[in-house]
Amino acid sequence: MSEHRCESCGMPIDDGQFCQYCVDEQGQLQPFEERFERMVQWALSERSDLSRPEAEEQTRQYMRTMPAWKHHPHLQ
Repeated sequence: MSEHRCESCGMPIDDGQFCQYCVDEQGQLQPFEERFERMVQWALSERSDLSRPEAEEQTRQYMRTMPAWKHHPHLQ
């Protein structure tokens, strides 16, 4: 059985395209800027040794691998 993942952040999910953390109240994917900031904040909370610029670059690199963001203009 394959594991289904959120197309925005990679979190394991049961079904659908996106997890509960990547969508707004209407179930739509959050804007890039909001999702990027939340992912940067998560990276900083997980690794206290990261600087803000390092967390931003790592987040950009990761988001480039996600189906929801791989062609986003901010990541080209």
